[in-house]
Amino acid sequence: MRPNPALLEQLMTAKLVPSLAQPSVGTGERRSRTKGPGIEFIDHRPYQPGDDTRHLDAYVMARSGEAVIREYALMRQVPITIVLDTSASMAGKRDVAGQIAQVFGFVGLAAGDRVQVAAPRGGALHLGPRLQGTQRAEILFDEIATAEAGPALDLTPLLRAAQSQRGLMIIISDWWDEGLAAQLPLAAAAGQEVLGIQLLTPIERDPTALGQGVMTLEDQESGAEIDVRLDSATLSAYTRAVTSWQQDLGQTFRRFSWHFLTLGTEDPLDDFFLRRCRGLGILT
Repeated sequence: MRPNPALLEQLMTAKLVPSLAQPSVGTGERRSRTKGPGIEFIDHRPYQPGDDTRHLDAYVMARSGEAVIREYALMRQVPITIVLDTSASMAGKRDVAGQIAQVFGFVGLAAGDRVQVAAPRGGALHLGPRLQGTQRAEILFDEIATAEAGPALDLTPLLRAAQSQRGLMIIISDWWDEGLAAQLPLAAAAGQEVLGIQLLTPIERDPTALGQGVMTLEDQESGAEIDVRLDSATLSAYTRAVTSWQQDLGQTFRRFSWHFLTLGTEDPLDDFFLRRCRGLGILT
């Protein structure tokens, strides 16, 4: 599993545009709110005993006689966590979900941010190494490509690890699990910004291709089976339920000033990234 090289080439100069997440770690290419030694001048402030005299502004002193310190913005990285859902309901969607994760991760690396992958390993969500720079892209791709099938997503370990950082968490899932949606307020309380990507198969989006009649449906998460009579009324009820669930999710994301996007496994990824994500201001 590898993303399209032509798409990566077009995204080499792209950058994720968080609404709330802040450049707060490492040394990167984003202007942070933190002041300190740097190259981008912000302002002056009066000299105080103990200040590094190398930061005195000699021109101001010569002109006004005032001792002032030049202050600079620290250039830092946004901490980005790519969360990949590989639970049972994602069967048949994992390859596309992995490619989406790889592209988002690559954009983060190319923009100089710090990227980590959270994907199941050994039956639990595993947080991979901290990566930066496109020279680490192959490590990122492998972290995602080798993700194992896992249980329903539990964000608790990630939120504990990110308590001191206002980072961006990109969650790629089908979002059928109500338990995942219930964790969004916890992510907001932990200072995280969440970008939600809902990935659905053509049948999940429009089950009319299944035909009509009595069918046995299996819950992929629990294995429970149920006999359902598929007819126009049942299909209409399904469509209304899915639409309502997506609207509820969208409202939750908007309440936190986050983005929630839905796409199908058959949708072209270049259109998703180059048109939709850029059109919404998620990518520059």
